[in-house]
Amino acid sequence: MNYEQLDLNLLRVFDAVMTELNVTRAADRLHMTQPAVSNALKRLRHLLEDELFIKVPMGVRATPKAIRIWQPLREALIQIRQTLDPAEFDPATAATSFSIAMNDFTANLILPKLVIVLEETAPRVDLRTIPTTYIDAPMLLEQAEIDLAIGVFPNPGSRLRSYSLLTSPFVCIMRQHHPLAAKKLTLERYVQAAHLLVTLSGESTGPIDRLLQDLGLQRRIALTVNQFAVAPGIIAQSNLIAVLPDRIVQLSGVAKQLHIVPLPIELAPTTLKMMWHERNHLEGRQQWLRSRLIEICEQIHSLNSQ
Repeated sequence: MNYEQLDLNLLRVFDAVMTELNVTRAADRLHMTQPAVSNALKRLRHLLEDELFIKVPMGVRATPKAIRIWQPLREALIQIRQTLDPAEFDPATAATSFSIAMNDFTANLILPKLVIVLEETAPRVDLRTIPTTYIDAPMLLEQAEIDLAIGVFPNPGSRLRSYSLLTSPFVCIMRQHHPLAAKKLTLERYVQAAHLLVTLSGESTGPIDRLLQDLGLQRRIALTVNQFAVAPGIIAQSNLIAVLPDRIVQLSGVAKQLHIVPLPIELAPTTLKMMWHERNHLEGRQQWLRSRLIEICEQIHSLNSQ
């Protein structure tokens, strides 16, 4: 290609369309008309000898070449902008807000400590939290509805980045005087019990059910709830049993009322992740917030390890 014909504005358009995967929204982001964006894409297609974007019902889909070149081009654009306008994020004076998607357990674990950090170091920074599941979090990040999502995300999308904050093994809980409390919890006894399942997405089964299915077994899920916080209290006052991350049990306030035993089936520990969109990876304000969250979770891990 002839690099002398490459207009930097074409790369800005490319970055905006990659970010939005929608020409109309990209035009709004750039304060340009849609025909102007389409014309810029036409020129860029000619220069790069690639279609770059293919129309789909909800907008456009990036070609493999567009996906491959986006990250280095985006980082170059950010470096150019930071060189010309090197102002850094100053939490002490910044008046801004962040939106974070998290479930009730994560909020209970992290928010008290994060609020203290904000009060002490970023007094004009506001925080908004919304509930989330692993299903809707990627969509909210893609649509720039939130800055971060914190939760369990099995398969973050290719345009999303993630960082593992904390891990926790699963344990089986029941009330202190449950009929199974005085016995060894075998797989057979486990399957025959009545179960409580926490399902943030509304699904009627969980990872354990898939493991049991592979063994030709099935358990009875007598109750499903969509909040972690209510589960330990229900278990403490009923004949239901449940499998929860150990951190949730210890944070519940009713751990002393529970009989806690290892699972009779092998289940990998759960990993709490922080997830954000590629578009915000080098943004100063987001880098600051992500660093504070990492520090908070490192403190939580250290306290639990003592």
